[in-house]
Amino acid sequence: MNFMNKLASLKTPSIFIKLFLTFFLVITPLYLITLRINVKGSEGIRYEMSESTMARTDYFMNMLESEIGRISDSLPEYVVDQDLQKLSSIGDEISQYERIVLVNALQRRLYLMKYSSLYISAAKAYIPLIGRTVTQADFDEGINEPEFEALRKQNSGGPIIFWNDRLFLSLAYPANVKRSPLFVLGIELSTKQIQDMLYTVARPGQGNAVLINLKQNWEIGDQRNKTEVEEIKSFLHSQQDKEIQSGLTTMSLNKKRTIVSYRFSPAINTYLVTFTPEAYMLGPMTTLKNWFWVMSIVSVIIIIFFSYSINKVILRPMRKLIYAFNRTWDIHTYPVLPDNRKDEFGNLYRGFNKMVERLRCLIQEVYEQEIRSQRSELKRLQSQINPHFLYNCFFVMSRLIKRVDTEQAYQFCMYMGNYFQIVTRDKTDEIPLELEINHARTYVDIQTVCLGDRIKVEFQTPEWIANEGTVIRFVLQPIIENVYKHVFEHQEGDGKLWIHFEKNGDEIFMHAEDNGNGLDDSMIELLNGKITNEMDEIDSSIGIVNVHRRIQLRYGEDCGLTFARSRLGGLHVQIKLRTWQGGESDVSVARR
Repeated sequence: MNFMNKLASLKTPSIFIKLFLTFFLVITPLYLITLRINVKGSEGIRYEMSESTMARTDYFMNMLESEIGRISDSLPEYVVDQDLQKLSSIGDEISQYERIVLVNALQRRLYLMKYSSLYISAAKAYIPLIGRTVTQADFDEGINEPEFEALRKQNSGGPIIFWNDRLFLSLAYPANVKRSPLFVLGIELSTKQIQDMLYTVARPGQGNAVLINLKQNWEIGDQRNKTEVEEIKSFLHSQQDKEIQSGLTTMSLNKKRTIVSYRFSPAINTYLVTFTPEAYMLGPMTTLKNWFWVMSIVSVIIIIFFSYSINKVILRPMRKLIYAFNRTWDIHTYPVLPDNRKDEFGNLYRGFNKMVERLRCLIQEVYEQEIRSQRSELKRLQSQINPHFLYNCFFVMSRLIKRVDTEQAYQFCMYMGNYFQIVTRDKTDEIPLELEINHARTYVDIQTVCLGDRIKVEFQTPEWIANEGTVIRFVLQPIIENVYKHVFEHQEGDGKLWIHFEKNGDEIFMHAEDNGNGLDDSMIELLNGKITNEMDEIDSSIGIVNVHRRIQLRYGEDCGLTFARSRLGGLHVQIKLRTWQGGESDVSVARR
């Protein structure tokens, strides 16, 4: 009898057994196919990207060799230049006029040399006899002795001379280390241009490229990768000992597997190395779409079979329950499920109906009370925004009137009128985004009249702002006011303020960046901590906290202010909010 019962249970397995077997059939082929795709795709992409990296490395090194060789070959032409030889041999014996004529002729040649290549940042001629350094644009400059001594020496590490974090090509005449030369020609190479070209070899963020000279112990590249560069130098020393000048290898840099491509140039005695984390080479595998479609078809077939087998048992009643739960989001409807089922779903339906009945009694009271409380809080915070610089505005106006500057006084009155027209508008909590930005511009115009042209403000306003909906008032102007009050009033030099905007779906990002120099990273962390921790204990009259709380009350906790280091050197304030089309929406909808 027991054996028969077990046999019968196998013929009619439980839902758990069915679900287990079905999921097993779905996961196993998907896993095997995905594993195959990853292996093949990784091998193919790694090979293609490695070949591409090697090709870019060879191309850049050949171009750099050619350019430096061309510049070096052009330097001996100056040895036979009569103007330069005359200046360097009898320059102290000729008249002032003749010296000026010779210097002008030399400067023209240096000018042509300087602009003959993007890699040249300066062309100089050091003439000890007259104690001057002639450049393509200057003659009155004296001789920098340390620099002169560095350039006159013969360089055993290649044609490039590394001195004081700068790169030079030089030619001393006569080339005799035992006597002082008559003149030294110096060509300073542009390290910035070389770095810009290195960015074309390896994309920033996905890899790096660096020029390394082991003989003179210098490198040019991204300075943020010091640790990796030192490890690469050790590796190149070992390859140099083996007389291996180029290749491609995989090594661990900073505990990350990295593809390293290197090539040595005997002409300039320098290595060009590119190193890319292996993870970046194993990115999206778009070339293997056929495998993806096979996987998708197999998955669809298995899912259809799975859905058909359990539809009558679970999915249909679950869909009813899910649909009823979804309808409870609408506070105006109270769904009721049939309670005549005799199975477990019947118990769920009856429990759901009791819950809906209970919610119907509470939802109006609790829900509407929350909206009233939130709107009251918004009004309270809004009422704290006052134009505290009103006295200063009237003082400036009186000063303009006394100076009989009627045109500027009239314009200033227009600015104040527009400003207080928005400030005193209490009928609505929200205004169009374009009007909010124009209000901030008006505040900047007022401050420009008060402070003059010492503060440079740049608004980068994209065209899409004119078509946006509404936002709560006074989110951008208080941030700008905070910059004027805490940065520009105490800053000795000229101030810079950059206002720009971004959009991502329905999210709007306002950015305010300044060039203040009195803020360190610890203070920025303190600002972020103040608006995210224990906000109820902070005095709500603080402008930035006020704005942050109003935004979060209106749009939810994922919106508000964040602080970071500005690209101008000061503070970067980001304001995240959302716009609404068609007027004001419920607070609860925004928070949801």
